[in-house]
Amino acid sequence: MKYYALVGVFFIVAYLLPLAGRPMVTPDEFRYAEIPREMIDRGDYVTPHLVNMRYFEKPVMGYWMTAGCFKVFGENAFALRLPAALGAGLAALLAALLIQQTLHDEKIAALAAMLYLTFGMAYGIGTFAVLDSQLTGFVTGVSCTAFLAAVEPRFTRRKAALLVICGFFAAFAFLTKGFLAFVVPALAVTGFLLWERRWKEFLILPWIPLAVALAVIAPWALAVHRADGDYWRYFVVVEHLQRFFSDSGEQHPEPFWFLIPFLVGGIFPAGLLLSAVIPGIRGERKTFFRSPLNRFCLCAVVLPFLFFSISSGKLPTYILPCFPFLAVLGAGGIAAYFRTGGTHRAFSVVMSVWGGLLLVAGLGVLVIAFGDLIPQFSSRRIVVGLLGICGLLSGGLLLFSRRYVWRTRFYLFFAGIGLIVLVGGWAIPAELLESKAPASALRSFPEKLGFDPATAVFITHPSMIHAVAWVYHRPDARLYESEGELSYGIARAKQAGEVPVRMSKAELAALLLNPDRPDVVFIARGDRKRKFPVEAESRSAFVNDVQAICFPAAGSGRAL
Repeated sequence: MKYYALVGVFFIVAYLLPLAGRPMVTPDEFRYAEIPREMIDRGDYVTPHLVNMRYFEKPVMGYWMTAGCFKVFGENAFALRLPAALGAGLAALLAALLIQQTLHDEKIAALAAMLYLTFGMAYGIGTFAVLDSQLTGFVTGVSCTAFLAAVEPRFTRRKAALLVICGFFAAFAFLTKGFLAFVVPALAVTGFLLWERRWKEFLILPWIPLAVALAVIAPWALAVHRADGDYWRYFVVVEHLQRFFSDSGEQHPEPFWFLIPFLVGGIFPAGLLLSAVIPGIRGERKTFFRSPLNRFCLCAVVLPFLFFSISSGKLPTYILPCFPFLAVLGAGGIAAYFRTGGTHRAFSVVMSVWGGLLLVAGLGVLVIAFGDLIPQFSSRRIVVGLLGICGLLSGGLLLFSRRYVWRTRFYLFFAGIGLIVLVGGWAIPAELLESKAPASALRSFPEKLGFDPATAVFITHPSMIHAVAWVYHRPDARLYESEGELSYGIARAKQAGEVPVRMSKAELAALLLNPDRPDVVFIARGDRKRKFPVEAESRSAFVNDVQAICFPAAGSGRAL
């Protein structure tokens, strides 16, 4: 158990402790914060809303998880990002359990978990408030339990239990992000069964998981249909069929090869261990892919990757479910390398080069921290300096441990990454992110411009409306002219006779000319030169690339 304990310590240090260290980023993090908060405020946990508009891009599981974290830990960055971190931890744990159940080797299992947690893409998405990390955790559960059931020789109680668990994971994955919950594991399992010529399993495997998943999904699916009969049409047609098969150009169209750089680049810094993985697989090339586990993992990487590559819409985050199985293959390759008497030379050289790079980087960060080369870092000089020291320490230990056994260098490699990301998560000041982290600027505007956030009318643009609604707790903020991702919700609001979030030039002009209006505050990025439909007394402030223009209420004594 000591190896699992080390993985657990790394997860706490690298994933959980830095979650609150950096400011929230627009638009994604504010979007996935505002939707669950509006659920809590409205008391409606069935139909997702964003700034009071229907928002049907995703089901509700991810929002439920975040709302639960808000209830326990408060409405803050830590609670917002915690579900994503737990999703990464779940995927790593399942990768380890997959090896434990098949190879019964704790060392290789723990190594697979560490590889996944140190993949750059897994870490970046697992500490950022989007739904892909949670989806990956649940989809990994579907794939792992389906594989373990498939290799069970007879229909036993264990096989039935695995299929039931598989159904629960499938339901949670579907409730997080839709039909990918079924597509990705189905591709992996189908490819594996065809490779293994296990034809009869096609008649056995799907039915118990499908029945369990439908039973879990049905209550919410029926409730959301009763609440809004158009939900399923929009979710199925627009968010799935058009996203993956339409050539309309509206759902992230990219060339076939678009995802390849993200697959290759996404495995680093753990990808440095390819210096052991590739020779290990090559050394056992006659037997490595005879293992059912390795065959399944290869199918779980290649087939979903090809599916996303041929679909018309592509985002880098789509391929994250491939990475837990890359970690399993990587751990198997490393084990094969040292098991077959690898010379360790390539591994040693790569570790030494990585140590040298960390030394240089750490020295550079120290110069930046105490040389005032980047003024924004002065607010967190001590933390940035500590980050530089961590780089120097990690790099130095790797360099000076080259005469030790390879296992020591493994420990130092992962420990160094943990220290660097722990401190690095707290070292980035909000000022350096400028308009991508507008919360501090937004909180300063009421005092600077003299308006009351509880009564003012807020007008903004699509990229900022999530942050405005979150910071001021005002889901009734309005969009000026454009609609962005809220076009569907605005159209439905008009059909239902509700107040749409979009405000036209004519409506803004009428509002500014109304003598009984409250303060009107316009918030946008960057451009200091704004034209409005009517001339009105105003004052403005510009902080970190975010501009606010306040039109004070008539007779307030604050018009300048």
